[in-house]
Parts: sequence; structure tokens; C-alpha cells
Amino acid sequence: MKRVLLTISMMLVAAPSLAQPGFAGTWVRDSAKSDVVPNTMYWLTRGVDAGGGRGRNSQQVIEIQQTAGRIDISDPARPLRTLPLDGKPHSVPTDTGLQKATVSAKLQGDIITVSTTQPFGGMPGNSMLTVTETWSLSPDGKVLTVKTERELPALRQTFTEIFNRK
Repeated sequence: MKRVLLTISMMLVAAPSLAQPGFAGTWVRDSAKSDVVPNTMYWLTRGVDAGGGRGRNSQQVIEIQQTAGRIDISDPARPLRTLPLDGKPHSVPTDTGLQKATVSAKLQGDIITVSTTQPFGGMPGNSMLTVTETWSLSPDGKVLTVKTERELPALRQTFTEIFNRK
């Protein structure tokens, strides 16, 4: 009897470490429930999608691989993203590859928060762009919600994308 109780106790202690959220998998964007994502080339200066963003009819599919210490995101709209989930800032090339961005990602329960700071513009002394992404799973693990906030001194923009597990 003592052995059974000891085994059950050990399983209960280990359970929280095994309960890692299931971000890994193939996710399909639900365009009907998602906001239109503005074209990043035009989002600051124009109030409409200029054709390069993810609109209402976008059929975007992303692949996510997750290990205990990092997450890899394969998105056709941008280069492969490898994010260590340690909460520490890491220097990475920007999407254009011309400058460096500082990125930190942290996993807290079933939420991943990704913070990115990078120069906006190509001239020294330009503004800094801050992007905060909050990735969260539905309780059943079938819906991924990505809320994004972009912020410059002159503008703040928020949009939400919904993905369904394939």
C-alpha cells in the first residue's frame, strides 16, 4: 500500500512539468474570425491594406515545433523564427536582414509572450518599433489566438489572428 501511495505522490509532483501547452502542430488561419493584418510596408502611413498583408481570404498555414526550451515557427509570410523560451533578450536579424532586433520570448502556463524591439527606418536616430505578441491556446488546445501590438512613438496598432489546429 505504501508503494502505491508513493507512486501516486510522485506522479502528482511530476504532472505539472508534463502539462506543457501543445503549441506544436499545423495551424490554419481562420480568416473569418481574424483581423486583417496590414501590409508591414504600409501599416504606418496608410489606413488600408495595400495588398501585401493577410486579408479576409488569406489561407495562411503555419507550422510550430516546440521543445522544452524553444519554439520554431515556420510561417510563409516571414523567415523561420526560432525563439528560446527563457525570457532573455536575444539579438537576431530583422525580417529584411539589414539590421538587428532584440527578441525575448517567455512561456508562462499556456501563454507565450514574444517581445521584439528593432529600429524602424534605415537612418541612424530613427524611431524604435516595439512588437508584442501574445500566443494563447484554447482550453481544448484546438484554437491558437495570436494578439499583436505594434508601437511607434506616433502610432499604436493592435490586431488578432485566430488559427485552428489542422
